[in-house]
Amino acid sequence: MARANQGIRQDLNFQEIENEVVALSNLSEVGLAADLRIIQNNLRNTSHLAFNSVSTLTDEFLFNTDKTLTVTAGVGAVLQDSVFEKSSELTIEVSPAYNTYKGEVVTVSGFTGTASTIFNGTYQTIRVGTGGTSIVYKKNNCLFDGTGNVDGSTQAVIKSGTNFVYTDDDIVSPSIDVSVGSTTLSAGTEYFVCNSDAETKFQLSFTPSTNPSGISTINITAVPPQFDFIRKEPVFKSNLTNFQKPEIQDEQEFGGYLAQSINATMDGTQTNGENANYFITKKYKGTEDTNVDTDIKFEGTVNLFDPVGFNANSGDLLDSKSPGIFIGNTRAFSADNNPWFTESQPGTANLATNSFEVSIGELEFLGGSINIDGISPVSATSVEATTFTHKIPVTINGETYYLLLKQS
Repeated sequence: MARANQGIRQDLNFQEIENEVVALSNLSEVGLAADLRIIQNNLRNTSHLAFNSVSTLTDEFLFNTDKTLTVTAGVGAVLQDSVFEKSSELTIEVSPAYNTYKGEVVTVSGFTGTASTIFNGTYQTIRVGTGGTSIVYKKNNCLFDGTGNVDGSTQAVIKSGTNFVYTDDDIVSPSIDVSVGSTTLSAGTEYFVCNSDAETKFQLSFTPSTNPSGISTINITAVPPQFDFIRKEPVFKSNLTNFQKPEIQDEQEFGGYLAQSINATMDGTQTNGENANYFITKKYKGTEDTNVDTDIKFEGTVNLFDPVGFNANSGDLLDSKSPGIFIGNTRAFSADNNPWFTESQPGTANLATNSFEVSIGELEFLGGSINIDGISPVSATSVEATTFTHKIPVTINGETYYLLLKQS
């Protein structure tokens, strides 16, 4: 029987005990080996996040896009035939392996033959094979024990259901060596998450934010093959201490957020984040387009600014990032005038607009003759009216204009 602090026994000729559990028990007490094994495993904890897509323009890894996988085989089903349930658990093998979690929504299409109505459709995954090589989903009110026929068009589209991603300064490594263009991410090499929104995207850096030189963002110029991000998640004593609910002396002014359970607090935090993400889409932003379906009324002049000179060239106006104010499909620019254009019809040169309320700041007659009842003009020329001797009001479509005349 092991005794605490016994160490190496003399009667055994100081022979080292090969059983580590007994050796540790001799040094301390029985049970120490089990405690150390738990602590050691906690220091080795990791989590996996499957690569989804990238943006080569922003060097970001994105996780809010759907993932399309090729179905290589439709494996036989497992029947759930009882008084309470009649269903079939269908298994499909996919490529590349996508190491996701159960509960994701998957849309399967492309199965042929008699099993097409069984395998095809939209379901919720109930199991994911080791490494993401297979997906299991359930077909309710159906008993099927055959296999499905696949061809080159059979695929499974997993809807993005990622609730959170890794955050700044988390240490991650790729599961395999992957190329993102001119840079290769090596398995086992530590990289640091940066510029993360903690929900849908992040970038990678060679250095942490605590580095004196700051982060060194990794450029992405090519789409890498499928792989997993592996994050180290050790559990230290401080993590267990912080997890415990602290003593609250002033529940009204301090610590009110801990009045509920930890799960309720997390649920409330997630709800606040989702509400903020929704309402921010309805606010006007200076960094991206804002589309609204409500009427907007202005009193006065609406000014549009282009500080970076994006609209300096007429060709840039066709770019989707070109700033502008539009009435219908017509660009209005920075004035209270309405966007007018010439209506080309045979024998006419009319002005037209898509706006409901129109106004004309200035009315100018260019070329041709002007005939006014009761006045016989001697001559008519197009000149700038800098001085005038007579002013005649004219009403056109309810708008009053003045003809400025000069007596010669």
